[in-house]
Order: sequence, then structure tokens, then C-alpha cells
Amino acid sequence: MAKTPLLSSIKKFLREYHTAQQLGIPVDEVRERSEKEGHIFKSRSISRRQFISGLAATSVTMMFPSFLKRTSRAASAPRIAIIGGGLAGLTAALTLADAGIFATIYEASETTIGGRMLTVRGTSGNIGCALCHDLKGKGGFSWDEGQYTDPFGELIDSTHPTMLALVKRFKLPLIDLIAAQPRGSEDTYYFLGTYYKKSQADEDFASLYPLLQADLKAAGYPTTYNQSTPVGRALDMMSIFEWIESRVPGGHNSPLGRLLDAAYNIEYGAETTDQSALSLIYLLAYSKRNNFSIFGESDERFRIAGGADLLPRAIANYLGPSAIKMGWKLEALSLLSDGTYQLNFNQRREVRADYVILAIPFSVLRYLDFRRAGFDALKIKAIQELGAGVNDKMHLQFTSRYWNEPGVWGISNGNSYADTGYQCTWDATRGQKGRCGILVNYTGGNVTLSQNLNHSYEDSVNNPQVVKEAKRFLAQIEPVFPGISLRWNGKADASLAHLNPLWRSSYAYWRVGQYQTIAGYERVRQGNVFFAGEHTSLDYQGWMEGAASEGIRAAKEILALLR
Repeated sequence: MAKTPLLSSIKKFLREYHTAQQLGIPVDEVRERSEKEGHIFKSRSISRRQFISGLAATSVTMMFPSFLKRTSRAASAPRIAIIGGGLAGLTAALTLADAGIFATIYEASETTIGGRMLTVRGTSGNIGCALCHDLKGKGGFSWDEGQYTDPFGELIDSTHPTMLALVKRFKLPLIDLIAAQPRGSEDTYYFLGTYYKKSQADEDFASLYPLLQADLKAAGYPTTYNQSTPVGRALDMMSIFEWIESRVPGGHNSPLGRLLDAAYNIEYGAETTDQSALSLIYLLAYSKRNNFSIFGESDERFRIAGGADLLPRAIANYLGPSAIKMGWKLEALSLLSDGTYQLNFNQRREVRADYVILAIPFSVLRYLDFRRAGFDALKIKAIQELGAGVNDKMHLQFTSRYWNEPGVWGISNGNSYADTGYQCTWDATRGQKGRCGILVNYTGGNVTLSQNLNHSYEDSVNNPQVVKEAKRFLAQIEPVFPGISLRWNGKADASLAHLNPLWRSSYAYWRVGQYQTIAGYERVRQGNVFFAGEHTSLDYQGWMEGAASEGIRAAKEILALLR
């Protein structure tokens, strides 16, 4: 599932070639018909993601009947503890509440609900940093012209049914980011010292497409801890780096090879040498007609107008203060002899529960004491070893949206990809008012680790090092957009989720060999302990959609036991 604009573009190219192959028409005709219809014209075959989306949309609608109200706790009601007040924990509690079942969310942060869904607006720029330490004495940070940014979770696909249902339920408007892009604008690629033209990229993708198809067919989908093929297992033991070297002509010495490497580095927040090749194959390849496509089209079309944090705030307000306990940090979980659970929190607080939903990342759970929770060996392996992405999402504000202006790069929509030292950008102010523009400098893996930043959220007002890192980025992007440095207004911030002790990762990913050993087991219950979050999702790993849908799934598993 593409979390960055680059992979959305790559997938779009591949879908166009697949459609042309199916229908026996030129690729240009597919594109022309797509532009007229407002979406990628395709044959009647339904993708796997579309099928899932249809089911999920139905499930979400059923989970949100309008006549159900919030419920007070009855004396005989089961004791349900939800650990984590991120989106997964909130949707789990919401689903239970809609069914008339009360649950309590225990959130470790003393000040902020919503996990990695935060928004910088007005003078609230330090809110992410406030999760880690006291900010007394620090000044406020804000963007010019009333603009805002989402330091972590931001983008929503048009194929994200749970998220779309939630924003509709809570009457939150969306920005159509694609519609907000200037007419005629496109992504900008810059590799090996020159611009990598779209026409050349089209040719290169066309030659790669059959190889993707062959690997997908031989591997089968999905590859999980309890379902795999010999080829799937072999490809799982191959890294993305090795796949690029063996499949792409010229390997990493070609523009396409470098583009793909950058794409997957930032997409999962890890070096491609550490990632299973199946992550690339399952994301880019599409099945033939009358078979389910693996992931469908990821268009990153929407964001919540006003900021991503509006959704968790709306859910929390609906649930009410009695349903959420702030500042409760889980330290240990134990299974008792009577089948119930003891939860030990900070400040020596203790809670007993009949059911527990652990809606916190495995990257955090592995630091807690669950030795007496009754987990089996495979669950422990998944918790301890699942990949934890490392990304930096740095925002820089400019006096104009310079990239939208005609230049040697053409007309850019803000999505750029390069090997000049930075990796990826996109425009965070599409659809926002004002002349100013904010670019996201998105990095992953070793590039992120090379930055001299040591906190989960920092800004140019309170940390001079952010200014230094911003200037380093400007020097790296200057060859791509010559003259852009002169447009920077001096404001920047940096968001590094892996440095926050409440998250310890930007999102999950599967390392080499992990599809066949742990994939799919992340969500498997252990007694009456259930697991939820983007890290437990097979189809939406790393997305807000993954967190939202998995929270609902975990809650529905409990409801099935209570019937």
C-alpha cells in the first residue's frame, strides 16, 4: 500500500500498461480515456482491494448504526481495557460503544489523544514534542498565513473505506489534493545528475512489468506464517535491493533502479537491503483479468481539511471523558489463574480486565513486561522482531509555491524524487489558502539516521539544528528546483516518530524472511488479549486506514465472544 506519492505514480504507470495489455489498445489511449473519465480506465475485472473495500464499507456502515448511543457501564458488563488512545484504540472503543458495550482507553500521553495523528497549527507546533518532555519556557511555533501541517499521519486514499466512513460520520470535510494540483503539473524525477523524463520512465516501467507479473504469479498471494509457496518463500528471503539488482536493467546504476530504491526506502523507513522483496512485488504487481489485484490503486487523494487530529478528537469527544484515562502508561500485563488479566501502570496503578486490546505498536510493546501474559512463542517473535520504520517528515515553508511555476523542471506538483542527498518531497499546502507553500522533505532509513536531530518533534524557533538540517536539504534540492533556496522564509519543523517513546517507529514493515514467519500473526489473539493497529494489518500496514480498520476488527472479535 503506497504511503508516498512516488509509489502511487509508479503503480499508476503499471496499471496503465496492465490495462493496455488486457484491452489490446495503446497506453496513450488508456491515458486519454482515463483523463476524460476522471480515473484510470480499466477492464471490468475487479481488484482484490476493491473487493475488500466493498466488504469493509459494508462492515463500517453496519458498525455505525445511527440509532445507537454512547453507553454507561452496567455492573455486570465485561471489563474491557484498551491500551493506547491512537486511532486503533479509539475505533475499537467506538465500535464497542456502538454495540452498547463500555470500554476504557488507557493512554500513556498526559496531554494528547490520537497517537500519530497530530496537527501543527497556530502556536501548537510543539504538541508532538510535549508527549516526551516538559515544554515550559519554550515559545510557540506557527506557519505563516494560517497554514497547517500534519507531522505524521496525513494522506487518505479514495480506496480507504474505514477512514472515509469515519470522516463522513463526524462531518469532517476533505481536501481533494489531486484536484488542487495545477493543471499540467506532474512529478519531478532527478537521478544521475539529470532529469529523468516521464516518457523514459514509461519505457522502463513497460519492460519491468512482465517481470513483476511473473514473480507475482509464481509467489502467489498472500505469503504469511501459515500460507506460502516455494517461490514466495524464496522471494521473501530476497531483499528489495537484490530484486532491483536482478530485475531492473542496470540495477542501481540506472535511473529506474535508483528511483525504486528511494521509493521503498522512504515507503517503509528502512534500507532496501533489510526489506523483503515481496513488499515490492505485492505493491507494484497486478493480477490478470478475473483474478483479484493485490493492492489496487493508491492515489493519496484526500486529507482532512483543518488537520488530521480533528478525527481522533471527534471520536474522543463522542466517547466522552469517562471512557479515556490520560497519563496511564502500561508497564506489565499478566494472565491470572481465573482467566482475567492484571495490568500494571505507572505510579503503581493496577487494573483488572476480562478482555484487553493492545492498540500500541510492537515497537513499544517489546519494551513492556508481558512475560506472564500467556503469549505463545510465535507471538513473542512477532512482537520482538517485526520491522520498525525510521522516517523524518520535515516541513519547510516558502514565500511562494515555486515548484508550481514553469522552470527547467517543467511544472511540478511538488512531488519530487532525487539522489542528490534528499529522497522525496510533496506539497503539504495543496488546497490550503495563502500564497506560501510548504514542502515535505520525507526521508527514511540511514538518511534519516544521519540527521542531527534527537527528538520526535522539533522546530526552527526552538532548535537551531532544525535550521541547519533545513539548509542542508535546500542545498540538496537546489539542483532540482534551481532558485528555490531564495524562497525559504526560514520556518521549518521536523517529525521523527521513532524517537518518541510512545511510538518508537513511524510504522511497521516486514524484514527479509518475515512474510513466511510472522506476517498475519500480528493480529492473532492470545487468550482474551487482542491486537490492533496499522502493524496488524496485512493490506493497510502503515496507514491510518490500517489503524482504523484493525481497531474495528479487534472490537468485533470481542463482540463475537459476548454474543
